[in-house]
Amino acid sequence: MCGIAGVMLRAQSQASGGPAIGGLLDRLADLLGHRGPDGRGYHVKGSVGLLQTRLAIIDLVTGDQPLFEPGGTALVANGEIYNYIELRAAMPDVGFATRSDCEPVLHLYRQHGLDFAERLRGMYAIALHDPVNARLVLARDRFGIKPLYYVERDDGLAFASEPRALLAAGLAPAHQLHDAARDELLQLHFTTGRDTIFSRIKRVLPGETIAVVDGRIVERRRLAALPEGGPVPEDEASALDRIDAALADSVR
Repeated sequence: MCGIAGVMLRAQSQASGGPAIGGLLDRLADLLGHRGPDGRGYHVKGSVGLLQTRLAIIDLVTGDQPLFEPGGTALVANGEIYNYIELRAAMPDVGFATRSDCEPVLHLYRQHGLDFAERLRGMYAIALHDPVNARLVLARDRFGIKPLYYVERDDGLAFASEPRALLAAGLAPAHQLHDAARDELLQLHFTTGRDTIFSRIKRVLPGETIAVVDGRIVERRRLAALPEGGPVPEDEASALDRIDAALADSVR
């Protein structure tokens, strides 16, 4: 696993001398260092700061993050894109700078905008800074395997792979609890939906993509339902063939 975190400050906060992004990213990196001991990467531009603490698995030489595409969009991610080889092959005109499984995501975003995640297979939490459209984009895999949390504040929005990083960095109060989520956690040992036990901290939902402009969420999208693969088989042999094909494709 890796750790990601970042912030988008509001314009009025910057004008009034809001928090220094560099110092905030350093604190968040220290708090997420256990998720990625192999390196740290930062991106700071204007009101936006991103960071990744890396656990290096794919592309050990050139896969450090943030990653960038020629249009200026920056990416940090925690996850694995399983179909990255197929995605790269489908972009013969793109000059990839790395062999990272996450670099194709940047080019999918440039081609398809907020619908880029529709083409991804994998487990991931992704943050993109698009300076051309002045927006921050957060996305989470369809099954919610990789975590991603955020807090909306008067001075902007901050996000991180773990709630405790947001709490320890002073971005959200630990003593303000969400009663219904607390009760759900005590009963089920986990919570569902957008709310966490901390009243100010929310989670990006599984399969959700969020667009943030000027430190405020302006749009949410959810991934379309998985294709069903045609009519339901009428006999056992056909059903087993479909299961075998689905399993073989997933393993591949």
